[in-house]
Amino acid sequence: MGLGGDTVPNKYPKYIVPDEVKNRVKQFMEKFLKDNNLTKKGLAQLMQEKLGRSGCRESLVKKFTKGTFQLSEVMEILDMFDYELQIVPKTLIERGESAENTSI
Repeated sequence: MGLGGDTVPNKYPKYIVPDEVKNRVKQFMEKFLKDNNLTKKGLAQLMQEKLGRSGCRESLVKKFTKGTFQLSEVMEILDMFDYELQIVPKTLIERGESAENTSI
């Protein structure tokens, strides 16, 4: 909103996450659950207990279905399990190498 209460028109169209990216997010999160012997419901309960997020089960299931997690949410989830998010070049992953100094 502008100073006088008027709305400011958006110059750019709303960003829409491509389906390919959503699918990668879903696969990442589903693999994380499987690797940690968790269900979506179990994760929602842990988030409620450890992070004080009430009523997040429906929201979490929706995010799994749509693949629309925010980075901050992913980082909170990973932190609960003592995981670290790293950004590494795809070329290192393809070669099976590890990257140093790429932690967030």
